[in-house]
Amino acid sequence: MEQQIKNIMAVVANETLEKLAFLFAFPDDERVNDGPAPVVTGRVYFNGHFSGVLMMRISQGAVSELAANMLGIDEDCKISDAEQQDAFKEMLNVICGNLLPAIAGDQMEFDIGSPAILSEDEARIQLNKKNPLCVARLMLEDGFCDLYFYPDGRLPEEFSLKESVEI
Repeated sequence: MEQQIKNIMAVVANETLEKLAFLFAFPDDERVNDGPAPVVTGRVYFNGHFSGVLMMRISQGAVSELAANMLGIDEDCKISDAEQQDAFKEMLNVICGNLLPAIAGDQMEFDIGSPAILSEDEARIQLNKKNPLCVARLMLEDGFCDLYFYPDGRLPEEFSLKESVEI
C-alpha cells in the first residue's frame, strides 16, 4: 500500500506543480536523503475518513520560481518573502486537496487545515518525531520537492486506493 500511495503522491504533486506553477518534476527514487539546504518546509493537517499531516520540503531556490509562475510575473521582478511563502502554502494546500481524494476516492470528505511554514527546528522535530508512511521525492529543474505523508495511526480497514489518479 505504501508504494501505491507514494506513486499517487508523486503523480499528484507533479501534475499540480506543472498546472499551477509550470514546474516540471520527475521522480527521484535514487535520492535517499532529504535534499540539500536551504529548504522551505511546510505542513498541513487534515481530518476526515482518516486524519494526518502532509509535509512538503522544497529547495529555497525553487520557491521564487514557483511564486513568480503562480503569480504570473516575470521571475526577474522582486517577489517578497511573504508572496513566496503564500505561493508555497497555496501549492501545499492544493496538493493536499488533490491527494486525499486520489487516495481515498471522490466520495470521501476531508477538512484541510491552513498550511503553515515551519522553522528549521520545527521541521527537524517533525521529521524526526515519527516515520512517515511514505515519502515521494521529486527532482525539479532547479532543486527538489519532497512530500511526507503521515496518516494518524493505521488507515481504515475498508480503505482501498483508487485505480487511477485524475487531477
